[in-house]
Amino acid sequence: MSGFAILDLVIGLIFIYFLLSLACSAVQEIISSFLKLRPKVLNQWVRDTFKQGGTGDAILQHTLIEGLTAKGRMASYIPADKFSKVLLDIVHKQFSDKPYTIDSLKQAVTQTALLDDDLKRTILQSISEAQGEIEKVRKDVEVWFEQAMERVSGTYKKKAHVIILCISLILTVLVNADSIDLARYLYENPAVRESLADRASQIVNDSSYIEMVNEARATKNDSLNAWKNADEAVKQVNASIKELKTLKAELDATALPVGWQKDAKYNWVTKIFGLLITALAVSLGAPFWFDMLNKLVNLRSVGKKPASATEQGSR
Repeated sequence: MSGFAILDLVIGLIFIYFLLSLACSAVQEIISSFLKLRPKVLNQWVRDTFKQGGTGDAILQHTLIEGLTAKGRMASYIPADKFSKVLLDIVHKQFSDKPYTIDSLKQAVTQTALLDDDLKRTILQSISEAQGEIEKVRKDVEVWFEQAMERVSGTYKKKAHVIILCISLILTVLVNADSIDLARYLYENPAVRESLADRASQIVNDSSYIEMVNEARATKNDSLNAWKNADEAVKQVNASIKELKTLKAELDATALPVGWQKDAKYNWVTKIFGLLITALAVSLGAPFWFDMLNKLVNLRSVGKKPASATEQGSR
C-alpha cells in the first residue's frame, strides 16, 4: 500500500470522526438547552458567592437582571456592567433609596452585612483609589466579575465535557462506527477510500461546514455568553437539528459499513475496542478534527501526482 493510499485512508477515518463530532456538538447544544445547564451553573454561582442576607437571590431578581430573559426563565448571561450596577445598588438601597454618591456608597459598603469581609475590603479599597469617581469603582467590580466568570466557565466546561463524552459513546454505538472495521473497509476498497478523501477535500472549503465548526469552536470555548436570551436558545436548537439532518445525509452518502445488521456475527472484543477508539476520538471535538483534516488535505494536494500529458490531452 503506497504512502498516498495510507494518507487517503487516514483522511477518510478523520473525516468520519469529524462528521460524528459535529453531530455530537449539535446534540450537546440541544441537551444543554433542555437541561438549562448554562443558567443553572451561573445562577448557582451567584447564590453560592452571595449567601449573606439572600443577596444572591436579590441580584437575580433585580429588574436589570430579570429583564435579560423572558419572565420565569433563568439568566444564562449577565453583562459585567449590569452586574456591577445591580450589586452596588442592592448594597446602597439597604440604607437609602436616594441615588448614591461616592461617600454614601462607602458608608453603605462599610456597614452592610450583605457582602463577605473579603469582598467588602476589595470594594472599599477600590473606593479609596477611585478619587471620587464612582465609574472607576464600577469598573473594578466589573473586572472582578469577568474574572470570576472565567472560573465559572471552567465549571460549565467540565459538565459539558462529561455530556459530550456520553453523547460520543452513545452516538458511536448507535451508528456502529467501529474504527477497526472502518479502517479495514477503507484499506480493502481503494475507490471508496479515494472518494472519501476527495469529499473531505471539498468539505474543508465548504462555507456551511466552516460555519458549523466555528459554532462548535465557540461552544467549546464557552464563557456562558453564547445564549443571552430564550430566543437565541431556540434559534440555536433549531440550527442544531438542521445540522444533524445535513450530517446524517453526508454520512449516508459515504456508503461505509456503519449501522448494525441483524444476522451479522461480531467479534465483540475487537468490536468494543473499535467503538471505544471512535468514541474517544469523537469526544475531541469537531474543531480538532477539522484542523487535522485541513493539514492532511493540504499535504495530499501537494503530494498528488500531476496528470500526465496523455491524460491532459484526453480531457
